[in-house]
Amino acid sequence: MDDAQVYEIGRHRVAITCRDGVGPPTPYSLFLAEHIPEIPGSKVVDVGTGSGILAIVARLQGAALVYVLDTNAAAISLAMENAERNGVRDGLVHLPTDRSMIPLPAEETVDMVICNPAQLPLPEADRADSPFYAGKDGRLMIEGVIRDTPGRLSPGGRLLMTHNSLADWPASARLMEAQGLEPHVLAQRVLEFRSFINRAWLDELGGTARELYTLRDGRAYETLYVVEAGLRGSAGAQRS
Repeated sequence: MDDAQVYEIGRHRVAITCRDGVGPPTPYSLFLAEHIPEIPGSKVVDVGTGSGILAIVARLQGAALVYVLDTNAAAISLAMENAERNGVRDGLVHLPTDRSMIPLPAEETVDMVICNPAQLPLPEADRADSPFYAGKDGRLMIEGVIRDTPGRLSPGGRLLMTHNSLADWPASARLMEAQGLEPHVLAQRVLEFRSFINRAWLDELGGTARELYTLRDGRAYETLYVVEAGLRGSAGAQRS
């Protein structure tokens, strides 16, 4: 139990260990964790929990109940262990995956959906059960979460998610609006391409002409956004 990496997330020190094919928190998940607001007494669902860092920070920020789900059974086990390590295991509930992206019990709603979705455009999966692959345009999980969220939010509820430029953020903003959500970009950060990003494939999809990425001094960069979206006309549609 001494192999944990400690992450400074706001006023919290979060200890996370990873194994069994579950990777450590990515720059995406850490950026999202930094923007989870104070949510005392809230009910939350963390879609694609991975190591559990987002669920843990949500509990540390006051959430009373956090549903966690992931297609990788090892991730659920590890997330619960990490929650125990950080003193917030009570209040985390495993939500089994289903055909729905947010398979809550019938008629149940939550105050916040948190998600760092798979969103890497690739011509084919990089490996079986890839945590990155979400279709050729990287939008499969993104669109599933956006479509399922409105019917799962309580009045004033919000979706809080990461979205990169590679997977066409303007298209997602339009989809959110079509689903009755009002999106707001809370924060953005420019990241240099990592080794697993397939630049040639992005160029096939439109590359810089579609602003999927930018070039600076011959180097390629993506833009990462933290997006909040509430139901149109509700308090949750306003930036916190």
